[in-house]
Amino acid sequence: MKKTLHTTLALCPQCLTELEARVYTEGESAVWMERTCPDHGRTTTRVWNDVQHYQWLNSLAFPKVPPENTLPSKKPCPFGCGTCGRHERKGTLLEIEVTKQCNLRCPVCFMSAENGDDDPSFEEISAMFDTIEKAVGIDGAIQLTGGEPTCRKDLPAIISLGREKGFWGIELNTNGLVIASRDGYLEELKAAGLTGVYLSFDGLKDEIYRVTCGRDLLDVKLKAIQRCREADLQVVLAATIVAGLNQMYLGDLLRFCLENNDVVVGLALQPAFTSGRFEAKRSDVLTMGDVIFDLAQQSEGLIEPYDIWPLGCSHPLCDTGTFLVKNPEGSGVEYYPVTRSLTREDYLASYDPRSPQGSVFHDILAKSGVSGYGGLSLIIMNYMDVFSLDVQRLRECSMMVAVPDGRTIPFCSYHLTDAEGKRIYPPWGKD
Repeated sequence: MKKTLHTTLALCPQCLTELEARVYTEGESAVWMERTCPDHGRTTTRVWNDVQHYQWLNSLAFPKVPPENTLPSKKPCPFGCGTCGRHERKGTLLEIEVTKQCNLRCPVCFMSAENGDDDPSFEEISAMFDTIEKAVGIDGAIQLTGGEPTCRKDLPAIISLGREKGFWGIELNTNGLVIASRDGYLEELKAAGLTGVYLSFDGLKDEIYRVTCGRDLLDVKLKAIQRCREADLQVVLAATIVAGLNQMYLGDLLRFCLENNDVVVGLALQPAFTSGRFEAKRSDVLTMGDVIFDLAQQSEGLIEPYDIWPLGCSHPLCDTGTFLVKNPEGSGVEYYPVTRSLTREDYLASYDPRSPQGSVFHDILAKSGVSGYGGLSLIIMNYMDVFSLDVQRLRECSMMVAVPDGRTIPFCSYHLTDAEGKRIYPPWGKD
């Protein structure tokens, strides 16, 4: 028997019509979202693996800090984003796409990056920095992305521009090919003001990269990490998790990060979603809940599912994580999740709404006088595609993409494609 948990708004995957949706469980197990389009019929999407865990995470929602300088709401969600007046949380991580050009053609790519036609000019990128300043000030963390940002010859100048405008954190989202192959390149980016590298890293086996990236890349990835070590630049490893491919190796990824914790400061796990280009075969569709439980099972007791908490800046079902604190020598357990030593009241009292996702617990530790040095930030994100999009979650998105005309568009809206793979937002808002 179906038990309704709550209602929300979702989309028809075919026509993208906004529909009333019922979120329910059946037999106290998985959680499903169901809606019916008058033209295309019923769509049912599995949204979580465990109803009790789903309800627990939902109960940990943080007070909302609304965005400023919003636009009037003229169209139903997810159309008309900008950010519009319906949005409920301000951005904390802001992306600038500097190119569509890429030196790979990954079978799993929500950006569907291929060439650099109509890339933004340096002046348009400057306007995007200004858009971010207007939307959230210069406190927001900036991630330069693409396509592959290192395909732009003027990338050092773009980084310098951001620092000149006062942004304290500029991170490079990269596949690592150029970093690994070019001596001195990373040092040049660091001298320009780069503060960190967000490296796609799907696992420790070449066969994983053959599916997600189309070729063997493990040696390249390891070389890119070594380059970061030599340049003294912190790196976060970002893994796209595909069911039946690398889902069973999450524990290995975690252990690799801890073994290389001198340079790897974070691990971001992202269940694959079908916006953009998705050509890889998978055994099932993974939710963030699946990844949380799988990681806990494979972590050899280091992490339990309820050690992973919402990160406060977004809807609780979108961004979760913890911070693995490194104990002093001789203290027994080498790492422990900081969430085991926090109450929800402590968390609410210490939480800084300006903290980017990966810094939430590190900033709380700093306030309490506990060193986060040598620790590892662990983040599990739950991106939405046309099948899983929940409008309430979308309205609480804190990850925004800037476009030159002055808008900041929620990440899952910006990259959304219909069931035929057609984008609703062209790159940089250019029709």
